[in-house]
Amino acid sequence: MVSSLKAKIILSIAAILVVTIGTGTWINIGYQRAQMEDALQDNVLVISNTVDKSLASAMLQGKSKEVQNILEAVGGYHNIQELKIFSTNGVILKSSKRGLIGRKVDATTLQWSRDGVFKKAIKRRNEGIFSVLFPLENTERCRRCHGSKVTLNGILAVNVSMIQTQEKVNELSKTMILWSLGITLVLAISLSLFLTHFVTDPIQELITTMERAEKGLEVRANVKSGDDIGRLGAAFNSLLSKLAQARREVEKCHYEHMQRADRLASIGEMAAGIAHEIKNPLAGIAGVIRVLKKDVPAGDEKRAVLEEVMVQVERMDKAVKNLLTFARPKEPKLVPVDINELIEKLFNFLSSQFGKHAIATERKLAPDVPLLSLDPDLMQQAFLNIALNAIQAMPAGGKFTVETRMDDTAGPVKIMFTDTGKGIPHADLARIFNPFFTTRQQGTGLGLSITQRIVEQHNGKIIVESPSKKGARFTISFPRPQTPAVHQD
Repeated sequence: MVSSLKAKIILSIAAILVVTIGTGTWINIGYQRAQMEDALQDNVLVISNTVDKSLASAMLQGKSKEVQNILEAVGGYHNIQELKIFSTNGVILKSSKRGLIGRKVDATTLQWSRDGVFKKAIKRRNEGIFSVLFPLENTERCRRCHGSKVTLNGILAVNVSMIQTQEKVNELSKTMILWSLGITLVLAISLSLFLTHFVTDPIQELITTMERAEKGLEVRANVKSGDDIGRLGAAFNSLLSKLAQARREVEKCHYEHMQRADRLASIGEMAAGIAHEIKNPLAGIAGVIRVLKKDVPAGDEKRAVLEEVMVQVERMDKAVKNLLTFARPKEPKLVPVDINELIEKLFNFLSSQFGKHAIATERKLAPDVPLLSLDPDLMQQAFLNIALNAIQAMPAGGKFTVETRMDDTAGPVKIMFTDTGKGIPHADLARIFNPFFTTRQQGTGLGLSITQRIVEQHNGKIIVESPSKKGARFTISFPRPQTPAVHQD
């Protein structure tokens, strides 16, 4: 099988040339053969007419003995096969070949004479001759010798050989076929050189450049023509330049992310150490404040101060716990979990917070959600972080909705958290899951980062959408289990 584009094109063009030129040659040979045979046919008629007149003249002059001489003389021409005169019953009376006198003419010639096929050149291709029959009519001047009983004194048959004409046609055919082959060969070679220079060589250059580009994008194709191939080469070089630039940018971005990851790792380790050192004193401070509050009566200004201090201690304790969670993430312990049950627990746990901030709640839980292999504690923490963010986004009240759904039989399980708060600025959407990113004064910026990591630990995805000033929606997607999870006792 031919796999080279160049070979395919050359073979296709050569086939087209062979068919086209061969068809033209065949038609031309047929035309030339017809022309030669027509010329020979005219020549036969001229010879036959001349012989007929010569014989008539000799007979009228009473030189009947000259008839045989005339037939033999004219029959000696190079392309005349035979001249003969036969009677209406088919007996040869005179002939350029004396040995045939007295014999019968062939049945075909006799039938033509009886059918009245006179003065018409008849092509007898199988025998290689042209035949013409001329009637020798019994005119008034002939009746003094032949009487008046018959209308024909005889029939003149002229047979002219087609051999020379056929030889010329064959010679011409060979010449034309050789010319056709030569022209086809020249055109095929010319087209091959043309295609090689203008098509296949540039394409091969592009292929070679592509192969070299697999090892490095700094290579360029050396195609400088102004045609479509040249424009293709220029476009390919432009693509390589853009890919090289994109790779440099990706490498730079990757390097920056690696540096950032190293910094975050260092910060995480440091934060974990600091958090560990702060955690124990905070617990002691919280204990002391609780003891002091017992000794301070209600309504005393000192009690209000102690309560505010306790709030700040709890806030610091929460920040320390977030730092520890971020710096030393816990490995999930997977068990079959009913997502709807987790959401119900979330609403029960935060019911007082929703009531305190005048937030209406709604649950749209699909009844056919399958059990998922999750860590319930980590997942509850992730859901809680999203819910607390929603509560903080609706200080003057609003609506918080949680929906579970499956879009199709093979699609993922989705949990959607929607609030009607002030929304998230478009510029912040891309950074909202970054560690330590926050828009609030009292926040560490770790809640959503921890949530994203927990979701990804469970092979899930989390995305956030926020139409302009119309709240926010967090969507968590988990792949549907291949086999239903079963609760373990």
